[in-house]
Amino acid sequence: MANILKSDKICLEQIGPIGRITINNESKRNAMSLDMWQAIPEAIAELDADSTVHLITITGAGDKAFVSGADISEFDEVRKDTPSASRYDDINAECYRAVRKAGKPTMALIKGFCMGGGFGLAAACDLRLSNRSGKFGIPAAKLGIGYPTRAIADIVNLVGPANAKEIYITAQIYDAASVRQMGFLNAIFDDDTFDRKADAYCQSIATLAPLSHQYHKAAINNAFGQQDCLTLDHLKTMASACLDSEDYIEGRRAFTEKRKPEFTGQ
Repeated sequence: MANILKSDKICLEQIGPIGRITINNESKRNAMSLDMWQAIPEAIAELDADSTVHLITITGAGDKAFVSGADISEFDEVRKDTPSASRYDDINAECYRAVRKAGKPTMALIKGFCMGGGFGLAAACDLRLSNRSGKFGIPAAKLGIGYPTRAIADIVNLVGPANAKEIYITAQIYDAASVRQMGFLNAIFDDDTFDRKADAYCQSIATLAPLSHQYHKAAINNAFGQQDCLTLDHLKTMASACLDSEDYIEGRRAFTEKRKPEFTGQ
């Protein structure tokens, strides 16, 4: 898959079994404009439909920010009153929903600022890695806006209600170690080794059985009652598909032959 711009600031590419979405607005610390929020679901859908993609990652261009939040400079136009704000929030919520509902595992690769809408975008992913310089927070109370309800639920599910209330009510900025302790991050790597270690982490996931990943992700989402999760009958079908797959045969054969399996998602 060649690099494709889903908007002028959203880049989509595939490197082996990993599909990569890059937020490319470096001059504004990767702040998200309305058209960027709109472009993410299409990018997710394209990668999710590609059987050769086993893991979807989302990252920000450069080293300064994952996503520093929404592009506030356009709020006077796109979020100026209740009707426009409702439309904006619906588009924002659809972006999070697309990430949350992707059949394949999603991973946020965070360097630098992860604020506001960026915090929500990372929370919608299944896994999150950060460099040690990562900075996190939701400054909605400093702007006088209400954060989308479903996005709040994502964060509560990760950090618990007490931590979520602190994040929203204090509007403070946290370092990576603090949000890792809350349960938001899966791992932190030093700045100078982040790219290498994050890539190794992603590669280790992408080489495992895709059907197994898809089933376990869906089953876990169902277990904590995620909105729009799959039914138990659908989950049973997914579990059966794992047992009927060529990958299950390959996994058993590789174990017997004492070698690394080569999974295809079939």
